[in-house]
Amino acid sequence: MKGKVSMSVLLCENLYKTNTNYKINNFNYNFLDKKIYGILGKTNSGIDTLLNLLSGKTSPSKGTIWIDGEKLDSKMQDRICYINKKSRFSDLTTVNSLFKSMLMKYPKWDNFFAYTLIKHFNIELNNLVNGLTLSKRELLLGICSMASRANIVIYDDPVSNADIKDRDDFYKFLYDHHSRYPNTVIISTNFIDEFSYIFDKVLFLDDGKLFRFYTVQELKENFRYLSGKTEVLNSLIKGVKIIGAEEKNGILTVCITKNLNKDETRKFQKYMINISEVPIQKIFVYLINLRQMKSRKYDLI
Repeated sequence: MKGKVSMSVLLCENLYKTNTNYKINNFNYNFLDKKIYGILGKTNSGIDTLLNLLSGKTSPSKGTIWIDGEKLDSKMQDRICYINKKSRFSDLTTVNSLFKSMLMKYPKWDNFFAYTLIKHFNIELNNLVNGLTLSKRELLLGICSMASRANIVIYDDPVSNADIKDRDDFYKFLYDHHSRYPNTVIISTNFIDEFSYIFDKVLFLDDGKLFRFYTVQELKENFRYLSGKTEVLNSLIKGVKIIGAEEKNGILTVCITKNLNKDETRKFQKYMINISEVPIQKIFVYLINLRQMKSRKYDLI
């Protein structure tokens, strides 16, 4: 008997977006139900373009996006919530009127939750949205996204300008709310290491292309820092795949793509080599550097 196939909430097939500054090139990925995804990329990686495609705010030049087997179109907007930082509001729009418009658009809107969060973050119902500070405005838009309880919620680096305490509280609320009301969440963020506990999978985007994706567990287990005296470590890593290296004051640190077994761990420890986890953002940087080196190599041929 064949196993049951998981339902794909958001299926992207051969997506291209060419008539824009930041293009998307042959993007293929299957965003599954009830998972939280992180997307990491440089400024020119095409993340903004991708999020607009996934939310239906713009159409691909080529390729198809499916939601539960149906082709994405404008009639499905109540299933997707994406309020980006460029969203514009009337000068007369208050927090209260914004909540009312969200209630009209999203049938599962969680009014009590939204009120609870604005109270926590000291945002008043009669505040004008355009009159809020940048950090408060970001918090408000993030709160609206969460409280929408849409099938798919997309965030573009939410609360990046909030202070560290508010940012930490926001992500805790997001994680707890998702635990109670599971949906598909896609987050582009530069703070992925601060909140790696919330993500199921992390996608690496560069030059409009998805070039790697991992579970957080894979990132924690399969990448390691080795650090020790340069001459000692150099003698121990021959034949080991290294994706990045840094040296300072006679101490060499290398990033390896290997899940060390007990014997290998003992060998490095015997020679006073420190073994530690690699931050996700550093893994991304090392892999980007390798891609650029490969690209330059082909340019020279």
